[in-house]
Amino acid sequence: MKKKLLLVITTIVVLVMILFNYLFNNVDVNSERIVVNGIENFNPTADRSGTKESYLLFYPADSRVSQGATLVKEVTTDGEVMKVYEIKDDEFRRMEIHQKPNEINKLYISLFGEAVINNWYYTFDIDQQRFNKVDIEYFNYDVGVDHIKHYGPDVLFQTIVSYKTGDQNYDPETGLFNMSISNYTTEKSYETEYGYPPNWSPILQSGDTVIYAGNGQVNDAGIAENAFVALINSQTGLVEYTNFDRQSTEFFPLYATDEYAYIIGNAGKIFVLDNENNYSTYEPFNDLLPQDYYYNIDGFGTLLISDGVVLHYLYSETAGITLGLLSLIGEPTFTPLDKSYIDKDNSYRILYQDTINEEIYLLESTSNNDGNLLVINNQSFDLIHKIPIEYEYLLDFVIKNE
Repeated sequence: MKKKLLLVITTIVVLVMILFNYLFNNVDVNSERIVVNGIENFNPTADRSGTKESYLLFYPADSRVSQGATLVKEVTTDGEVMKVYEIKDDEFRRMEIHQKPNEINKLYISLFGEAVINNWYYTFDIDQQRFNKVDIEYFNYDVGVDHIKHYGPDVLFQTIVSYKTGDQNYDPETGLFNMSISNYTTEKSYETEYGYPPNWSPILQSGDTVIYAGNGQVNDAGIAENAFVALINSQTGLVEYTNFDRQSTEFFPLYATDEYAYIIGNAGKIFVLDNENNYSTYEPFNDLLPQDYYYNIDGFGTLLISDGVVLHYLYSETAGITLGLLSLIGEPTFTPLDKSYIDKDNSYRILYQDTINEEIYLLESTSNNDGNLLVINNQSFDLIHKIPIEYEYLLDFVIKNE
């Protein structure tokens, strides 16, 4: 009886996946898909659809939902699909974009979704609207780019395995392993010590210090008990660790300048480190009700829109989302934005800022797995467009098509 029930459940799951794949890959448009070989060859500005204002929605390849190619839908501001591109590129897949103020028109792209060891990353030029693949050629092994989210003058990323051995050097007795932090600009790397792996969160560069955060080991309930912030001296390679006297149990690197690094804790405190690794503690959210989340662990709730100014949202189960401006200039302060387009029952992803078109892009997810693209002004933060979109959770990137 149990075997029959398992067979029925398995059959239903397979049928649902087949139906999803059919619906997603068969878009109702008047023309056939435009096939492009290679993401770097995608040039939408050469093939705009008429004079209507439109946006390009990127659904990257994802083998987990049987989508073998990247689909890009050109939509009007009311959500009408005007054109669909199919981009065939075996090296391009689900993506997370990162933007830093000192290179505001270049986006850094971290790939995810498959267990792939790749010695490359992608960038996107907002001005030229073109993707570029950057090969990493200074390693002796295939190390894999875990992510390339970073702040500072240099290009920093973390690798899946150790740059020294090409392996994670896993210790089965302790469950500990090694990864690496690497500086693409200087071609210098640092192997993380056993028990100190980095989280999927930004790497900071402040003066001669490279900073990352980790949760250390977790207990049987999956809760981090030894969260830390690692401070690597880029000149000597020596590393120190701090937990800011356990004022928080998780840490998220927020931003850095040549003089200071800013770390936010899960209890709402912000720790500001100077070049001597001394720190001050601030509580910019004290005027708000207690929040369940003071930052999004994946970084989707934080966008540096200029040096020291962050578009940031918090979440409370009772009050919902609070969108506001976090200023890191002088003493950190947080000012909520009173915007009616934020629905407390929905969830949000802040993508990036297009300074050329003076727009910021947010993805809004509703309870039915569809949602909206919110286009807001990057000065007033007023809503410009609310564009209905399908399969919001598979949509990773948006550009204005003009």
